Amino acid sequence: MFLPRSLSSRLSLLALTALAACATPVKQVPPTPPPAVVPTVMPTPPRYSAPDMVPPDKDDAGKFITPNRDSQGDQALWHVRMGLNVAALGCPETNGQTRILYNQMLTVHGASLKRANDTLEVSYQQRYGSSAIRMREVLNTLVYNFFALPPAQKAFCQKAVATMTIINGLTPEALAAYAPKALDELEQPFRDFWAEYEDYLRRLEEWRKRFGATVKLVGPVGGDDLNDHEPPAPIAPAPMGEVPATPMQRPSDMILPDAPASAPAPAAPGTPSAPPPVVPTQPQVQAPKLPLQPVPAPPES
Repeated sequence: MFLPRSLSSRLSLLALTALAACATPVKQVPPTPPPAVVPTVMPTPPRYSAPDMVPPDKDDAGKFITPNRDSQGDQALWHVRMGLNVAALGCPETNGQTRILYNQMLTVHGASLKRANDTLEVSYQQRYGSSAIRMREVLNTLVYNFFALPPAQKAFCQKAVATMTIINGLTPEALAAYAPKALDELEQPFRDFWAEYEDYLRRLEEWRKRFGATVKLVGPVGGDDLNDHEPPAPIAPAPMGEVPATPMQRPSDMILPDAPASAPAPAAPGTPSAPPPVVPTQPQVQAPKLPLQPVPAPPES
């Protein structure tokens, strides 16, 4: 029995339609949405410091290695003098108090300081020979730069006033015994700052691991507790034809001029608006570490 061609075509079309209805439909996979943007605040360096600073190395006891390490006796006393010289030249917020106290110290303990300097000169000559002056200048520059670190100046200046007040009331014999402790006290503000900076680097690394590239920087920037400090006051330029005074030179026994008692305190600069953060926040090239120089042994008696 043969069916008409038109009827056969219709039956074939119905069969194909039934088969298509029974087939499993193909699911359309939706496109992957972009990663969510997470509002966050990037950690910022403490005390308006630079984001690319490198903390000093630490010794086996976990203490920061400084150019004052293991200083005792005349070495410690001379390093105290260098630190206080930085304070006398670089603490304008004390309204001249550091200069007055420093000049008093040079008057009261001038003989002890000269003896300490002479002893160190002999030690360097015995150890380094013709290179003695150069080697001592290298160490002196390291010490001055250490005590001149801007983010720690506010606390350092306060500590310097307290230390010189004690020193000016001591006898020469008591000064020699107090020198190592005084040096440790003067170092404390800088150890505190570097501890804060290490904590900043740790928090920054955690922040970068947590948020990665899916981050949207929002304000306020620089509003955490560690940044609640005034920036250091800028140094006024020297008049034309004059060489600016700087503590980065070899120490001198010259007495600094006392500041007038009626001199007004310099106005504190306004807190500048922090610049927007830049990613990456850590340098790819590490800055050189603090060079280590052996402290010369005292001369044999």
